[in-house]
Amino acid sequence: MPAATHLVAVRGEIDGQTIVSTAKHYIGVPYVLGGTTPRAFDCSGFVRYVFAQHGILLPRTAHEQAALGEAPEPGDTLQAGDLLFFYGKEGAQHIAMYVGGDTIIHASSVHHHVRMDLLTRADLRRRTWFDQRLIAVRRLLPMEGLSYVPTTTPRSYSLTTAAKPAL
Repeated sequence: MPAATHLVAVRGEIDGQTIVSTAKHYIGVPYVLGGTTPRAFDCSGFVRYVFAQHGILLPRTAHEQAALGEAPEPGDTLQAGDLLFFYGKEGAQHIAMYVGGDTIIHASSVHHHVRMDLLTRADLRRRTWFDQRLIAVRRLLPMEGLSYVPTTTPRSYSLTTAAKPAL
């Protein structure tokens, strides 16, 4: 019987690439307002869930999440895992994560599922919805959290103690 592979949580530094990699596992999950699990997400529920997979707890709404982290310095390049906030009727109403290469990942209410989109367009005469409404960027990472490392267990083992020899 081959050894079974399990994942073990290890505390350490979590970077943006790790968060983005986790987020990509949920592409295609349906969008539902108020959704907070892989059965259905809304934008802030999606971000909160992905970070929670690494032991990093965030508040529930985009508005509350916008108060976290640090704003990158003007002129800084966006980094994988940066949180991007978009203006709606009442301030920060939509949130996405920066993937890299001018791409974001988010739970889209328009397309009704988690997906990746371009932040800007090469044709600067026509800006994207995201480019027109970006109001804040917050950087939380790197941060201490949990990574999952595969490990194998022995084929068989016993939890009983050995008997002491008679004297």
